[in-house]
Amino acid sequence: MSITQDLKPLFYPDSVALIGASANPAKVGNRILKVLKKTVTNLYPVHPLEKEVLGISVVNRIEDLPDNISLAVVTISARRAVEAVRSCAVKGIKVVVIVSGGFSEVGGEGSLLEKELIEIHKKYGTRMLGPNSLGIFLPETGLDTIFVEHGDKALSGGGGIAFITQSGSVGTEALGLASNTGYGMRAFVGLGNKVDLTETHFLEYFARDSKTNCLAFYSESIEDGKLFLEKAKEASRKKAVVILKAGRTEAGQSAVSSHTGKLAGSDNVVNGAFRQYGIQRAYDEEEICDASKALSMLNIPGGNRVAVISAAGGYGVMCTDYIEQKETRIKLHLAKFTQNTTNKLNEINLPFASTKNPVDITASADDEIYVNSLDTVLRDPGVDIVICLTFFTIPAVTKKLVGKISAKAKEFDKPVITFAQYGPYTAKYLKEFYDLGVVGFSSVYRTVRAARFLVERAEIVKSFGEDNEH
Repeated sequence: MSITQDLKPLFYPDSVALIGASANPAKVGNRILKVLKKTVTNLYPVHPLEKEVLGISVVNRIEDLPDNISLAVVTISARRAVEAVRSCAVKGIKVVVIVSGGFSEVGGEGSLLEKELIEIHKKYGTRMLGPNSLGIFLPETGLDTIFVEHGDKALSGGGGIAFITQSGSVGTEALGLASNTGYGMRAFVGLGNKVDLTETHFLEYFARDSKTNCLAFYSESIEDGKLFLEKAKEASRKKAVVILKAGRTEAGQSAVSSHTGKLAGSDNVVNGAFRQYGIQRAYDEEEICDASKALSMLNIPGGNRVAVISAAGGYGVMCTDYIEQKETRIKLHLAKFTQNTTNKLNEINLPFASTKNPVDITASADDEIYVNSLDTVLRDPGVDIVICLTFFTIPAVTKKLVGKISAKAKEFDKPVITFAQYGPYTAKYLKEFYDLGVVGFSSVYRTVRAARFLVERAEIVKSFGEDNEH
C-alpha cells in the first residue's frame, strides 16, 4: 500500500475508538471525546467500567469493538497503553494515535515500553502515531484529537499549510498565536516519539495532497535523514518546504536528547543539506508561522527588487534598512522606478510627498492616494515585490482601505505584503487583510523577512529548472 492509502484512515476515518474515554472533565479522554463527538459519526468510547460517557454508549473491552475500526486514539498510562495498542493491532484497527506519554522521553522503563510498541508494529503492521503525540487536527472536517488549546476555532477556515511538529507544545502555541492574524492550516500533526510514522511519511503524504501547498516542520531529530532530504527535494519542486530545526547548539542538542531520547545531528551539516535539497529554514516559532503563511498565500516573485509605500517616513526608512542590510539567507534590493512611474506618482500624490523609493505619501494621504500609488508601483517593470505600510491613525484614511488594498493586490501577480499597526486593534486589521487574501505583519522586520522567504523560494524553483536543463 502507498502512504496515501496507509494514512487515509488517520485523516478520514470511517470510525474512531477512544481508549480511555472518561466522564471526568479533568481527564484527557474526556476532553478528546467532547471534540470527537461533534465530528465523528461512528464513535466508540472504550472504558472497562463505564456504561455511558457524555451520552454515548461505552464499549468495555477493545475486543468487543466492531470490526473494521479505522482509527483508535489511546489516552491511558504508558504500561496500559502498550497492552491497549497490542489489542488494537490484534483487532485489526488500521491506525493508532498514542497520546499517552511516559515512554523514551523519560528513559528507563519508558524506553523499554517504547520498544514493545515497535515490536507490535513490526508484527501486525498497524500504523502508529506517537507515543507522546498530540495527534492530529484537520480543519476541513473538524477531526481533532488535541486536548490543549490550539486556536482551533480561528483555524477552522482551513488553508494550504500542513504543519508537522515533533513537539506538541511548539506547534499548538505557535499556531494559537499565528491564528490571531490569520493562518491557513490544512492539517496539524503531532509526531511525538515516532515509533512508526515519522516526518518523512507525512512529507510524502502531503506532497501528494492536492489541498496542501506548503509543508512546515518543527523538528528536533530527523529519522532517516537521507530519505527525508530526497523526499523533501522532490516535494520542493512543487510546494514550499520550511523547517524549524531545533538543537542548533551543543547545549540545544543535549536538550533534544533529554526531550525525545534521541540524538540530533551537527547544525552545520543540517544547514548545508537544507540548502542543497531546497528546504527553507526558520529559526523560531514566529518565523516558521510567518514564512509558511507567506509561502502558502503569495506568488513567488520574478526577482528581488522591492518597492515600499508608506504614509510614515520613519517606517519607510526602517524598511529600507532591513531590505538593504546584508543577509546570509538571500539578498533584497530597493527597486529603482522608471521615470514614467515617478511622473505618475507625482501626479497622484501631494506636492510635499516623496515619490522616490521608499515612497512617502505622508500622513496627509487618503485611501485613494494609497491605492493609486500601489497600482502605479505594481505596474513598474522594475518592481518584483511591494511592501505596503498601512496606518489607520491617519485622519483621511478609513477602514475601507483594507478592502481597497486587497482588491488592488489581486489584480497583479506580484506579491504585496502589508504592515499594519493600530494599537489594540492591530491583530483585527491584519486578520481582515488575511480574510481578503493579503498577508500582513505587525512589525517592519517580519514584513521584510517574509519577502526574503519568497525570493528564496523563487531561487529554489529556478534552481530546479536549471537542474532539468542539464
